[in-house]
This record gives sequence, C-alpha cells and structure tokens, in this order.
Amino acid sequence: MSTNDNLALGVPVPWYKEITTRQWKVLIAGFLGWGMDAFDFLLYNFTILAIIKEWGISTSETGLVASVTVVSSALGGCIFGVVADRMGRMKALTLTILLYSVASGFCGLSQNIWQLMLFRVLVGIGMGGEWSAGAALISETWPAKHKGKAMAIMQSAYALGGMLAGLVAGPVAAAFGWRALFFLGIAPALICLWIRYHVEESEMWVAQKEKIANKQIEDKQWTELFKGAMLKNTLLATAICTVFMIASLPTTIWLPTYLGMPVAQGGAGLSIVKSSWFTIPYFLGSFVGYLGFGFLIDWIGRKKSFALFFAASLIAVPVYMRVPVSEAIFICLTFLVGLFVVGYYGGFGVILGELFPTTLRATGQGLAYNIGRGITAFGITFVGSIQASIGGLGNALMITTSFFVLALLLLLALPETKGKALE
Repeated sequence: MSTNDNLALGVPVPWYKEITTRQWKVLIAGFLGWGMDAFDFLLYNFTILAIIKEWGISTSETGLVASVTVVSSALGGCIFGVVADRMGRMKALTLTILLYSVASGFCGLSQNIWQLMLFRVLVGIGMGGEWSAGAALISETWPAKHKGKAMAIMQSAYALGGMLAGLVAGPVAAAFGWRALFFLGIAPALICLWIRYHVEESEMWVAQKEKIANKQIEDKQWTELFKGAMLKNTLLATAICTVFMIASLPTTIWLPTYLGMPVAQGGAGLSIVKSSWFTIPYFLGSFVGYLGFGFLIDWIGRKKSFALFFAASLIAVPVYMRVPVSEAIFICLTFLVGLFVVGYYGGFGVILGELFPTTLRATGQGLAYNIGRGITAFGITFVGSIQASIGGLGNALMITTSFFVLALLLLLALPETKGKALE
C-alpha cells in the first residue's frame, strides 16, 4: 500500500513520507544555499588574526569589517526580499548565491582593509538576500504541520557550513595563506546550476501573482508593512530578530579569535590550527540544536521552545567563558554553547513566515531578519572595541549574552502560531 493510500485511510506514516519530491528539492536548494552562505561568511572569522598580523591593524578595525558585512546583509535582505516578492523566489535565490560566491573570491585579492570591506559588503548583500528568498520558498512549499522541521533543516545547513569552514580553514591558511580561504568561497556558485534545472517556483507565490493579474486581489506594496495591523507585526518581528541576534551572533563571530587569543589577553590560548578545529564542536552543537529545535516547536509550540533555549544559554555561556576545566570538558561545553546559543535559529523562518502574508512574506521576513542583523553589527564592533579594557573577549561576550534576558521578555508579545496555515 502506498503512502497516499495510508494517508487516505488515516494510517500513521513517518512524517518524511508525507513530503513530496518537489518539496524535498525546494528544501535541498534552500539548504545548500544557506550552508554555503555560512561557509563564505564565516571564512573571514578564521582570517582575522592573520590579517591583523599582515596589515598591522587592530581588533576594532577587523571587527568593523565583520560589522559592515552584517549591516550590508540587512540591505541585501531588504533588496532581495522585494525582488523575491516581485520576480519570484527562485530568481532571487539564484542571484544571491552567485553574488556572495563571486564577492567572496574577490576578498582574496584585497590589498588593504578598505578593499576587503567593499567585497565583504557584497558578500553581506548576497548573504542577507539568500535567506529571505530561501526561507519564503520553503515556508510556502512545505505543509504547515512540518514547517518547523523544514525550516530547522534549512537552518542546520549553517552549522554544516561552519564546520566545513572550521575543517579547512586552519590547514589551508597554514599551507597557502589566508587569501586562499576566500578563493574557496567561489565554489557555491555551482549550486545555481542545479537549482536552475531542478527546483520549481513556489505555487503559492505563482497563484497570488495570477490573482493580482486578474484583479482578484489587490497587489500590496512593501509600504503596507508599516501600516495598520501589519505595522505591529513588522515591529515585533524586527525587535525579536534584533534582540535574539545580539544575544548570540557576537559569540559566533568572535569564537575563533577567542580560542586563538593568549590566556593573558582573556582568550583560550589555542594554536591557529587547534582554534580552527575547536570550532567544530560548536557548529556540531549548532547543527543538533537546529534540528532538535525544529521538531521541538512542532511538538510543544514556538514560545516554550524559545524560552527553553534562552534560559539554557544564560547558564551555558558564563560557565564556558569563566569556569576552568579540562580540555575534554571544554570541548563538551563548546558543543553545548553551540546547541543552545545558536540552535534556536532553526525557528526564525517559522515565526517570521507566520507573521506576514504571501505577497509580503519575503519582504517582511527579509526586512525583520536582516535589520536585526544590521543592528547586531554594532554589538560585534562593541565586543571588539571593549574586550581589551574589560579583561578579554570572554568578558565582552558575556555582556551580549545577557540580552537573552530581554529575549525572554519579548516572547510574551509573540503570538503562538503552532499549526497556523499561511495566508
């Protein structure tokens, strides 16, 4: 008996057998795009110490490059969110992957920090736009009861991209120099060929465009996000993304530097290769967290799941940064920090997609998610600027981690949308 027959008769089947081939292909496209996005974005984190040494610049200046990249991702999210709503999810997804891949390769040709900053701006624009298009495509293609799992699987690609970066960064940089890392970032462009010929456009988006063309429904402009009842959702989504990211993103950005900094400067004192490889437990924990969070929000709901991860993060980070432990326990703590501090990103696409209608979904998601990223950039710069004056990166990162308290309070304003069908 086929899966469809079982479903018709009400016979339980594993959740993954309810998903069509078309839906799996859409998820694979979003997964690959986001994973390689992470790979290209995080390569810079592993070059910071080498760039500081070669160009004679400070942690504040390298932190500024990271911040500008994140700020530009906000711009990319807004631009390509509109492109995705107007021209289609697939076109926006393909264009953004090409952009961040080519720009990453050019980073390896930079001769000074200003050239590097320019190319990282382009990486950021592509990075922000890719998430907006991919998240909207998956949200509109997968069934409501499995949407949390789908978005978590997509988000988990970020951890795999990070682990891949951690695996290759140390050996490649040691053998060929930091520029070679950026040249590797061109590879994701090949994904576009597969997406172009194997992935279909969102049927929900196509149907909405047909209704607009036939004047069955009104075409909504992006300015509608700032009017009436929609304004409340836009402000809430932006506030949530901003606070959630300030609490976690600086830790991800600065972790390789923290691991490689001497103990006397508030770091972990590991070698360049070891500090690279020690990020792998962090991203492995993130991967487990992403997937686990997706199943959790489909099971117990959105708000309870976020609250659980936030509370655990408030405990895990201070213990990780301040309690002396053996190397084996340190690796385990690195895994737990990655799991809780980053794992809840698996639910971002779900809660954002459920706050906006189809005609404005990519624009709304991109705006909220990437404005949050842009504001978080100041937190990244803040950490780099104050770390020397307060005893090192560990202490500075605990300041941004304290934002999890505010994140818990913001959950009170978030509507519970478990099982909600998209409009």
